[in-house]
Amino acid sequence: MPKRVFILDDADFIVDMLCAILKDAGHRIVGTAGNGPDALEAIAKLPADSMPEIVTVDFYMPRMDGLETINRIRALLPDVRILLISAHATLPVAMKARETGVDAFIVKPFEPRTLLETLDRLG
Repeated sequence: MPKRVFILDDADFIVDMLCAILKDAGHRIVGTAGNGPDALEAIAKLPADSMPEIVTVDFYMPRMDGLETINRIRALLPDVRILLISAHATLPVAMKARETGVDAFIVKPFEPRTLLETLDRLG
């Protein structure tokens, strides 16, 4: 089932790739941002019928790290599903992600199929 997705990553090529994969699969991209403060501002301005069901978040970003951003997104949207996408697949990162309430974690680089299957599970 198609989802409303907000993409948060400081690497433009990752944002472009995620947008392409998700749009091709029928998902609706409701917004993108390259850092936490911009994402929070953009999400707060979305109309109610465009609020994301899933937010993809990078772990390391400028201005505000992924975990702080996730905490603030959860304050705005308590029921949103969070997909952390990071190249830093260390045990401490995974543990911090779980403590923050991340719903799923994908390691970069990843196959498009992995992304889509993970979004389906977050359903």
